[in-house]
Amino acid sequence: MSQPNILIVGSINLDTVLSQQQSPGVNGISALYGRCDFANGGKGTNQASAVAKLGGRAALVGCVGDDDAGGSQLEALEALGVDTTFVRRLPGVQTGRAFMMLRPDKTYTSANIVGANGFLVPQYVEAALDARRFDLVIMQLEMPLETVYRTYELARDRGVPVIFDPGPARSIPLERFEGIFILTPNEDETEALTGVRVRNRAGALRASRLLWCETHARYILLKLGARGAYLFDGGRGEFFPAFPIEAVDSTGAGDSFTAELGLRLCLGEDIRAAVRAANAAGAICASRMGGQPAVPTQEEVRAFLERFRETPVEAAP
Repeated sequence: MSQPNILIVGSINLDTVLSQQQSPGVNGISALYGRCDFANGGKGTNQASAVAKLGGRAALVGCVGDDDAGGSQLEALEALGVDTTFVRRLPGVQTGRAFMMLRPDKTYTSANIVGANGFLVPQYVEAALDARRFDLVIMQLEMPLETVYRTYELARDRGVPVIFDPGPARSIPLERFEGIFILTPNEDETEALTGVRVRNRAGALRASRLLWCETHARYILLKLGARGAYLFDGGRGEFFPAFPIEAVDSTGAGDSFTAELGLRLCLGEDIRAAVRAANAAGAICASRMGGQPAVPTQEEVRAFLERFRETPVEAAP
């Protein structure tokens, strides 16, 4: 399989990115921002773009409005090679928006306006899965929860593995994801789902066991940011340290991680090699400004991994 067919189900947003000059003070004191930028975003868009840029055949199921923002989102996706056949443009509805506040330490918080993403219904996903054969489905939580559940069930019934990236962070029941292929929460999402703040390997193991007991997933994969990733297969856990980089902007790093992970696994790569490559893709993205523009190509990922082939990466505590 030279070019995996991956279906991404999720959100499409117009992002407004505010770059913060100083941390906000006490109540009543405003934060200062140095600049304002606009970008194409949403977790669905970001992951579809990352899959396409990293060398896969990406198709996106989502919804936009009939406003200018919706048109610009579709144009940008198509320019990157994403198949937008299954993106619905809804009349009288506003395209989703996100306001992202980039902190001085290069992490960010965001406030989202659901807009058209709230109209993404299971029937749209079913139509896509009936139209062609996919090797993998990737989904997130920036859409109605019932659509999230049904997406997994529809894919499972057709024998298509699913990677579930449960962001943004929220507490949801996980019973309906029984037997899912991979669950990939970050630190905040892990805490929202389990009540465990992962501060060390013992915490990672505890949180992974809790998630596994609810889902019996093939793999639990915790994305731990600058510390790396933690893989749990229901029996044992393994820590994969992050690559040393100078972080510039973490926007899109997790989506690059998930896209590279899915591509490598579709190509038959071992899970551990796939996680290492996913760490590399996320690291490259975090070392650049922007979300989608910062996503690396597959050639860049290979070159990055080659640089560290002979150089051990120090494990975080």
